[in-house]
Parts: sequence; structure tokens; C-alpha cells
Amino acid sequence: MANPAGFRFCGGCGSSLAPAPQAPTPAPVQTSTPTPLPTTPRPVGAGKARLTLIRIDGSEGGSIDINGGPMEFGRSYGSPFDADFYLSPQHCKFTVLGEGLVIDDIAGANGVYRKLNGRIPLEHGDTFRVGQELLYYEDLPEPAPLADGTERMGSPNPGYWGRVSLILEGGIASEAFPIEADEFTVGRENGDITFPLDGYVSSSHCRIIGDDTGVFLEDRGSSNGTYVRLRPGSLVPYGTLILAGQQLFRIDRA
Repeated sequence: MANPAGFRFCGGCGSSLAPAPQAPTPAPVQTSTPTPLPTTPRPVGAGKARLTLIRIDGSEGGSIDINGGPMEFGRSYGSPFDADFYLSPQHCKFTVLGEGLVIDDIAGANGVYRKLNGRIPLEHGDTFRVGQELLYYEDLPEPAPLADGTERMGSPNPGYWGRVSLILEGGIASEAFPIEADEFTVGRENGDITFPLDGYVSSSHCRIIGDDTGVFLEDRGSSNGTYVRLRPGSLVPYGTLILAGQQLFRIDRA
């Protein structure tokens, strides 16, 4: 028997006469092509270079050839470097360019240092070696209030513009020496910092100079040189001495 129009339920069986619900049509998914993050291109090695090992008496030892690169170097390279525990297993990598080597620190523990030739700019956070001593430089800028105008408490600054800290084994900063004058000197016998027991430090070894053009580190003709830790991706020219762990190398063309 047909049900009258408008009935919601069947008069015979009681079933619902409402039309079956239709599944909703899903909204279209909006897609977009992600914007790639900017990347810094790394240099690709071109040419050959050689690292010549310099012994403690100044004579030449063995050598390591670098063909293009990047080539990793560290304690895992093998004998005799596997006995130098100031080297990380993968310490740094070298890439040959026309002017010299690009050196990238991999491990970040002890870094790679280059021998200073004359004077170079010294930046906040730079580390340098004088004899067996490790020194760390920091800028001391003029105090500035917080965003809400609050000024931080502290002892009056008599005019210090920089600070040098002595780094002990384990990377711990100990003594700190503020810099106030235009020149700050380091030496074995003379200077604002002296190391009378370090025979590798010259009497007047190096100095930090601050003027209107910036802050600079200058070797003063020391016997064993002043070494500055390389910043990431530094290009080091041929003929330069570099220190990785306890290994001293000269960068040569091959």
C-alpha cells in the first residue's frame, strides 16, 4: 500500500521515509609550493694544495696532499695524528681555492689557528694563542637601558672598552683583564698580562690596539708567533702556518 504524500514514516512497517543523507562534498585542499630556504653555497675545490708538517725544531716532516676537496682531517686520519687528543676524530675540512685553503671547523672543540702576520682586526669572541696560553677577547660596549627604560645595576665603568680572559684547560675562563688604555700588551716579562713561566712567550709578545677605526691584534716580532682561531669558512693563503691540535702545518701549493 502506498503511503500518502507527506508521511515521514511507513504506515505498514514504521520505517523512516526521509531520503538518505548525502555525504558532504569535501572542500578542495589548498596547496602551495613551499619557498625553499636560502642556502649558503659551499666552495668546491679546484686545484691541489699540500700541508707540510713542521716539527718542533722547525724542520719539515711529512706532508698531506689535498686534491680539490673538501677533505676532512682529524685524529681518525691515522698515524701519527691519532695520538694527538687535542684533535677531534673529524676536526676540520680543507677546500682548495686559487688563493689558498678554505678551512671549516667541524668539531668546534679546539678549533684551527693561523699564525698572525702583522696586524689583523680583532672581533668580539675571538680566541688567540700566545705561547702555551689561550686568551679570549670580548668587547665591553657602553651600557644601554632595557626596552622599558630600566637601567641595569653595576659598578661604575671607569672607561673599560674591552676585556681579555685567560682560558684554562677544559675551556674554563679564569682571570679577566679589562682594557682601558689605547694599547694592551702581552709578554713574558713586560705587559698588562705577563707569563713569566712560559718559555714560548717572548718578552714583549703581542698587543691589542683600539682606536676610532676598530680593534686590532698585532704580533710584536715574537719568536714563536701569535695564533688566532679561524672563523668559519676562513680563506687562508698559501705560505701561512696553521695549528690544529698540536700539529703545526704550512699551507703550500702542490
